[in-house]
Amino acid sequence: MNKKQLMNQIRNLSTTQCEQLGVSSAYSGPSSLKAVEAWLGDAMLLDGEGNALDLEMIFADGDPAAVSLHAGMPVVEEVEETTEEVISEMTPTAVEEVVQASVRRALKENMPVKKQLALPRPQMNISSSAKKSEHFNSSEDQYLAGQWIGAKLLKRPESIKWWNNNAPSGLKGQTEGTNSAGGFLVPDPLEAAILDVRETYGVARKVCRTFPMTAETLNIPSLTSGSTVYYPGEATAITESSAVWANVACTAVKRAALMKWSAELGADALFNMADTLADYMGRALGIREDTEFIQGDGTGSFGSVTGLKNKAHSFVTGAGDTWAELTLANLVSTVGLLDDKYHPGASWIMSRQFFGQVVLRVIAAAGGNTIDSLGVGSTGSQLLGYPIHFSDQCPITTAADIDTVYFGNWADAAVFGDRQGIEIATSEHVNFAEDQINIRATSRYDIQVHDGSAFVALATAAS
Repeated sequence: MNKKQLMNQIRNLSTTQCEQLGVSSAYSGPSSLKAVEAWLGDAMLLDGEGNALDLEMIFADGDPAAVSLHAGMPVVEEVEETTEEVISEMTPTAVEEVVQASVRRALKENMPVKKQLALPRPQMNISSSAKKSEHFNSSEDQYLAGQWIGAKLLKRPESIKWWNNNAPSGLKGQTEGTNSAGGFLVPDPLEAAILDVRETYGVARKVCRTFPMTAETLNIPSLTSGSTVYYPGEATAITESSAVWANVACTAVKRAALMKWSAELGADALFNMADTLADYMGRALGIREDTEFIQGDGTGSFGSVTGLKNKAHSFVTGAGDTWAELTLANLVSTVGLLDDKYHPGASWIMSRQFFGQVVLRVIAAAGGNTIDSLGVGSTGSQLLGYPIHFSDQCPITTAADIDTVYFGNWADAAVFGDRQGIEIATSEHVNFAEDQINIRATSRYDIQVHDGSAFVALATAAS
């Protein structure tokens, strides 16, 4: 920090900073060491590490003084002035104030120095007054994500400057890329927010066994049968047997979501845009993953995923062809149909509509219930002691001859191969006439429901 930078900062002190320093107002006198010392009185300027600033050295001609008093304050050129020239141009009132300050300083020379931190330690400057989104861990994370959007996607000069000066070095390296060639990998805080929303609206990643993919394809071994136990007689050779393994082949397929945003973005809009982008993209990707995991028919319309509905599996036929006719006994039979080896870790997947119209009805009719036994208390939603995962990709209205709910061990039934994190790209050309920016999020993964014996379903009867 040199003299010009120091003068600029003490002339722009806030009321709170003045209180911290113990002065009545920001400095307004001449750019001279004696005048500044007189204004300080018995206070002392400290740098961001709590060390006292050497004012004599800073005011020495040509001294760069490599310390940092405050981050983010723009440097304004100060006009070089001598004390004599400044005093000759000062009003009588201003001269009197400087003299009085000098007298006060002289009277206090022998008093203990009261150290006060004049300015806050360097930290991220949050200029937006908008409320932090629940999807981000902190306002700083959301602000950083917004500035990344402004710098990397919208090419706003002020955001680019902020990013270059304030972004952590690791994030700067992580987000290098050519937008037109495919996009940028988003910084960790924004990706974490998108993933948080994605898991809120999707269950596939929660319940499937997940494997990272380092290439476009991945073969995952799956145990189909184990060793066989025999009963050999005395001095009789034991028949050899080995575990039998099969391969579950995952092939990553790109999924993409597109949103539009007005090009007329104010400073606060970037803060809100980080939340909007995380919510929109996370929700779209989460719902799509569940659609494939539950309803996939193996075609390109579902990313070539064959989901629970179309994978061969066992099922219990309910007491009627409508939800109103399904009974608690039907749900109990569904649990009993699943092989015992899959019960540790088993859970339900159903829509909230089915839960409200069927599950709560049959449990309440059984009598003697508490809020927890109804499955809506502090223990979370449960049915017959097994947790429930909700997805509106399961049936949300009654119909004949359909799977209504699924029960199984999803870690054994399916694998989720994840090829890449969230990647975002933009284009201002597609909707140029409307002055809108298109923002695209992409993700590559594959879902393989490979073991139909690891889950069962409750189906309505045919009409």
